[in-house]
Amino acid sequence: MKISGYQMFWLVSLSSMIVISYLPIHLAAEQSRQDCWISILLGGMIMLAITWMMLRVCMQNKDKTLIGFLKDLLGTVIGKIIVIVYFLLWFMQMITTAKISVEFVNLVMLENTPMIIILLCLLFNVTYAVYRGGITAISRCSEIIGPIFVVILFVQLFLNPQDMDFNRILPIYADSGWFSILKGTFYSFNYLLDPSIILILFFFAENKRTASRAILWGTSLAILWGVLSTLVLLFITGPKMAAELIVPVYSLTKFVSILNFIQNIDAFYVPLWYFGAFIKLSVSLFIISYGISEWTGFKNWKLIACITTIVSIGFVIFGTHNIRFLHTQKNMFMIGLFYPFLYIVVPLILWMLGSIRLRRKASSVD
Repeated sequence: MKISGYQMFWLVSLSSMIVISYLPIHLAAEQSRQDCWISILLGGMIMLAITWMMLRVCMQNKDKTLIGFLKDLLGTVIGKIIVIVYFLLWFMQMITTAKISVEFVNLVMLENTPMIIILLCLLFNVTYAVYRGGITAISRCSEIIGPIFVVILFVQLFLNPQDMDFNRILPIYADSGWFSILKGTFYSFNYLLDPSIILILFFFAENKRTASRAILWGTSLAILWGVLSTLVLLFITGPKMAAELIVPVYSLTKFVSILNFIQNIDAFYVPLWYFGAFIKLSVSLFIISYGISEWTGFKNWKLIACITTIVSIGFVIFGTHNIRFLHTQKNMFMIGLFYPFLYIVVPLILWMLGSIRLRRKASSVD
């Protein structure tokens, strides 16, 4: 299974834009109000730096996945323990994305359809794609869905200029101050995107250098879209309403009215968002199942994917209510320890250890 640089670009950008479209804008707007776009921009820069650091780790260990180089650099016991935490992270993201997607589609389009039916249809498609073709099938789907998805999501932002009031983001900085802006960044940046997926995906890249550039460009595109979405949302709704919207980007589609003729474009947005969620869930399921297969030594990762899907269905069905979910995302343990440990501390340690090992090899050769 191999991924081209072009496919890697769409995998990363689609997965990131789906995550950005739901939670981070809401969390940032609660803290920094009309300056939440600055919080999103700062958070995006942090995530871009984290992505670059993870790519350095991957380039030092081109022939291994996360499981392999954790074992090599930290030892078998510590490496396997840390991998479990990454599995937990990816599984949490998978069930969160599935729950959000199902509730969203049920709320705005299929209100008379039982949520369990929507969930089963979504996860059946995800599991089928992973089972039949693995990351190859997912990447081919992403290069078809990706261009349409990205173009429409960017175009959507500029379809209602008559409702935009640039004064709604004023005054910049004066009302919030750096404390509120940084607080908005602190609460939201962990949910902007997930750079840790490249610790598995990079192993499958055909050309490592091309894939590195593709990942950085895909991440940058998603961050640019996130900042523009936040600005447009503020221009149209103002900071108070932006902080109250659960799915803020979708709400922008409800304001579109061109000559009182082109309206209700959410009919296009929802299926596209569903396709984007399909890519994100497929990537999550693949890296979990392939990672567990390598971690346990059990070669049949496709069977692990099926079992993971069944377990995730149970978690989504019996999961907590959405309000409690939002409260969980603001938990200080999650945003102050769990995510920074996996996104910053572990990659930084791996980068340092890998650099030391490479220098020792170079000196021994000399």
